[in-house]
Amino acid sequence: MSPAELPGSPSDPDLSRRLASMRLMATALVAAMAVLFVVASSLAPRYPAFGWLRAFAEAAMIGGLADWFAVTALFRRPLGLPIPHTAVVPTRKDAIGRALARFIRDHFLVRETIEQRLERANVAARVGQWLMDERNAERLSRDVGRVLDWIVGAGDGSELRSALGATLKAAGERLPVQTALAALVDVLASSGRTDAIVDELVRFARTQLDRHRFELRLRIADKTPWWFPRAVDQEIYDRIVGEIERILNDVASNPQHAARAELVAYLQNLRDSLEKDPELLAKGRAWQEEVLGHPAVRSLGAELWARTHEYVRESLAAPGSPLRLGIEREITRLGAALASDDALAEQMNAWLRKLVPYVVENYRGPLSEIVSETIASWDAAATSRRIELHIGRDLQFIRVNGTLVGGLVGVAIYALSRIFA
Repeated sequence: MSPAELPGSPSDPDLSRRLASMRLMATALVAAMAVLFVVASSLAPRYPAFGWLRAFAEAAMIGGLADWFAVTALFRRPLGLPIPHTAVVPTRKDAIGRALARFIRDHFLVRETIEQRLERANVAARVGQWLMDERNAERLSRDVGRVLDWIVGAGDGSELRSALGATLKAAGERLPVQTALAALVDVLASSGRTDAIVDELVRFARTQLDRHRFELRLRIADKTPWWFPRAVDQEIYDRIVGEIERILNDVASNPQHAARAELVAYLQNLRDSLEKDPELLAKGRAWQEEVLGHPAVRSLGAELWARTHEYVRESLAAPGSPLRLGIEREITRLGAALASDDALAEQMNAWLRKLVPYVVENYRGPLSEIVSETIASWDAAATSRRIELHIGRDLQFIRVNGTLVGGLVGVAIYALSRIFA
């Protein structure tokens, strides 16, 4: 809907029709008084009683015309004449806006008034009831989504990305790497996870042995003297490979194998060393700095940011996205909490009783200036027309009343002139 189509705008057909109808009525009444004056004036010499009617019509015309001038002078120059102090609204629009802003500042944006209003109103409970309505929660989540989408989409996000990257890097540098590694070792050494590690190592060793059998056979042949019989080389190979396979099978099939206990003991020793060994601590810190500064890590961070940025914007734009639905649910849950939890509502009311008066007291000037600046930005002719549409019908009643009251005053003056003649 365009601004010209909004209710109350200069193109509002209903307001225009009602104003035109009332203006025609007021003008017709003045015209009727003019006709009555002519008729009464022609008959008064023969019929003295028509003198009363002539006095009424004459004064009514004067009153109606005077009020027509006054009403018209508010919005335009009567008959297009450059009469001083006419067309008050379009020529004094900015001054009227400033006066209205001062009135709002001095009589509405007052700390005492706001405090009294907040004391009487349970704002938190009302807000809670409003938020509990699903339609209101959906509307608010949509608006919040738009604001967040604007914030996320403002610019290319390079500054925010750089700030976030610097923050994460600083947090990573402060992270005690030895503590993190010690915790990881604790996890690996507990709850039977070492068994899974051993099983995986056995499986890996078997795979490597099968893959390099031929290479191992060639190495044995290469290391033995040339005069060794080939059958001896084969026997050596079979014994070595067979022993390796036996050890791997024993470790894999025996949950109580010494190798498993040795791995647990090794991890426990490693954990103690991570917390106490200065050399390991220094190596861990160097490793940490190397990881954080590696181009692959930075590239991963940039890609993660881009994907997150894209996902957030798409989710905020989609009404049924999990993010939007989550915001809506949280808004509804907040409304229910404010409506049902008296302690929470009172806490929020107490916070509002401090915040709102503070804002009003410190920003009442800028808040009221919004009114004057907004009015100053309006087109003078359009503003005058808009105001006339809203209050012009009542002003036309002033013309009607002025016509009738003027006529009654004229009769009274005529009566006095007859009495004291």
